[in-house]
Amino acid sequence: MNTIAIITAMDSEFNAILSLYDFKLNNANIMEASAHNKTIYLIKSGIGKVNAALCANFAIQNGADMVLNTGLAGGISDDLNQGDVVLADKVCYHDVWCGEPNLKGQVQDMPLFYKIGEDLLLKLQNVAKDNGYKIGLAVTGDQFLTDVNRLMQIKEDFPEAIAVDMESAAIAQTCYVNNKPFLSLRIISDVVGKTNQVEQYNAFWQNMPQMASIMVDRIIQSL
Repeated sequence: MNTIAIITAMDSEFNAILSLYDFKLNNANIMEASAHNKTIYLIKSGIGKVNAALCANFAIQNGADMVLNTGLAGGISDDLNQGDVVLADKVCYHDVWCGEPNLKGQVQDMPLFYKIGEDLLLKLQNVAKDNGYKIGLAVTGDQFLTDVNRLMQIKEDFPEAIAVDMESAAIAQTCYVNNKPFLSLRIISDVVGKTNQVEQYNAFWQNMPQMASIMVDRIIQSL
């Protein structure tokens, strides 16, 4: 991969990565840096699926060979705790229903799951093994998830899901259409359904910059 676009949704996530390398604004108004023999783009998309898809397409049209989405996610697995890092081996939507004969989460004429390529997944597995990251299914929807009943429905629809976010699947679909690889790397900010979930989320931001930088740099080195 010669040019990797890193997409974040929010200012705090963007600023965490901005401090990682020597970024400068290029002629496409994209923050650009060189690191580990690669060109790195950094773009803030804004929250949600439409913003994420537009941003991913913009990055690809401006030369990105791969899109890496990073930021926060909610944990929906009992095995996860605040601060855990999740590398998605596949992503899908949890809030899409196009009717029969499509599956829940499937945009018609698109796959249900957007999967990481086998070669890329092998590299991620090696990084995850060395650093204690978790690998699994991440599901995406335009909701900040706090409702336990909604959580139970998502877990019924997608029993293997371990994390939920608001951008990853939209970026993955955009990459699928453009025949580009994607990655989703998320830090668990809160675990859905726990009695102190909102307090977890609000208190998390002070540790976000260092965690995000370490996570992203290790992955980029491995590519």
